[in-house]
Amino acid sequence: MTINTQLSPEDLNNLNYRVSEFNSMLKENQKIVSKNTLDQADFMKLLITQLKSQDPTKPLDDKEFIGQMAQFTSLKEINDLSENIRIMNREFAFTKAVSLVGKTISWSDENSRYNTGVVDSIKVKNGETFLNIKGMEVPLDQITEVRDASTESDIIK
Repeated sequence: MTINTQLSPEDLNNLNYRVSEFNSMLKENQKIVSKNTLDQADFMKLLITQLKSQDPTKPLDDKEFIGQMAQFTSLKEINDLSENIRIMNREFAFTKAVSLVGKTISWSDENSRYNTGVVDSIKVKNGETFLNIKGMEVPLDQITEVRDASTESDIIK
């Protein structure tokens, strides 16, 4: 006994129309936002959908399934590595800022004015590190010069 898995042209057109209609409804109701990358959840949803909708007479090849699971594992490891690098960058900025406490720095503010002052302390807000100079918060990327704090007369008030 053979099972015909081919769709007639009429059935195929009807199916394509229903899929397009369903996708349009999803976009309207759920406000689907397009994103440029796939995360772990997206990959897992694709894999589960593929397994659910596969042709029972032609199940997923073992090698193909193992390859997809390896891709999923690689994606998870890359995401973990990326998060670890972000954490390291934040910690590096904090360490760099700690080394500047008590030093005289020069920086240019958003109005392109140059300022000089001694770093009193550091502050971390929303993962970004700031230097505290007499109540002003200076981002690390605005620093133009660092030198040992000398006398108070060298500092512009």
